[in-house]
Amino acid sequence: MITKQNLFFVSNKKAFTLIEVLISITILVLIFTFLYSQFNLAQISTKKTTTIEKSSTKRAKIIELLYSDLMTAQKVVPTTRKNYDRFIEAFSTQNSLYGMENPYIKYVVVADDETNTLLRIEGKRKDIGLQNANSEFYADKIVEKITYFKVIASDEYIELFLQAEDMKDIYFKFKRVVK
Repeated sequence: MITKQNLFFVSNKKAFTLIEVLISITILVLIFTFLYSQFNLAQISTKKTTTIEKSSTKRAKIIELLYSDLMTAQKVVPTTRKNYDRFIEAFSTQNSLYGMENPYIKYVVVADDETNTLLRIEGKRKDIGLQNANSEFYADKIVEKITYFKVIASDEYIELFLQAEDMKDIYFKFKRVVK
């Protein structure tokens, strides 16, 4: 039998009701959902920033390499094609990636199925390349997916245009320095 004294003890119990627990869980789920979406957004932003930074660094290294090679070149002779120069004939320069003294450098655009790749070939002889079996050389892949590559060389200036799908276009013009 329920008495007034028993009602007093039941109403003074310190416990959560089912509704209060469900509301707390719902609020907790909403907070975790918000935090997860913010964390995911931060990850995506970091990936994009890293990609942009790598692309900028790669572009800067390519510009520095081309500039160093062409700046001290004795003679630069590009061959002309529709959208890109097929290759720049071997030229002597003072810039070597492999510790050679006054190496010959050749830039070649190799056309695969759907992509064009710019290679830098460095060797000790002017006739460097795959066609010469006696030629010792080093080949480096510079840029892939080239859409436009053009070098314009005169006695005083060299202009270079390089366009690839995965990086910002490169253009520079400089006055030649031949020692």
